[in-house]
Amino acid sequence: MRFHLGAIPGSLDFVPDASWRLLHQPPSPWIENLLALPIGVVAAAAVAALWFLVTPLQDITPAMSLLTFLLAFAGLVVVHELIHALVHPMAGRSPHSILGFWSSLGFYAHYDGEMSRNRLAACLLMPLLIISIVPLLVSAVTRVSCGWVALVSTFNALCACVDMLLAGLVLIQIPATAIVRFKSWRIYWREPDTLAA
Repeated sequence: MRFHLGAIPGSLDFVPDASWRLLHQPPSPWIENLLALPIGVVAAAAVAALWFLVTPLQDITPAMSLLTFLLAFAGLVVVHELIHALVHPMAGRSPHSILGFWSSLGFYAHYDGEMSRNRLAACLLMPLLIISIVPLLVSAVTRVSCGWVALVSTFNALCACVDMLLAGLVLIQIPATAIVRFKSWRIYWREPDTLAA
């Protein structure tokens, strides 16, 4: 794993030829975030509603100071991105796995090698599953709930908006057997010669 300060690296060794196709996605990370925000709002509202409907939760707004909120938010972002990295090939231990910080968009996990389309979809959706859905299901089954956990679960669903947008675009546009690769934040795909990990 490597660490990087600044924009998502451009993978200088990767020059897409005619065999690679560009995923149709928004033209910039900022527009991508803007278009994804309604998805996050709907997902957060759905997760919050489920906390009230399927668990014994009575209150989803525990009192907290601004400092506590900022620390909780920073911790959530770091854990969210580490979960992305753990789903990379070699569980984030590959030299292709990058953890970075870009002042414009924040902390990120990035993989600059090839992987299968399905692994990319799993990478994108795993933080939503682990942080938002699993605690909700555990609370529903055990009938034990906590306002802090519900708040983090709900807020993470909002923060996963770009992940959900990209996962949808990847699953709709790219065949299941395809290989994908990033060039900076853009996603390219090709039919495989042999399936990537």
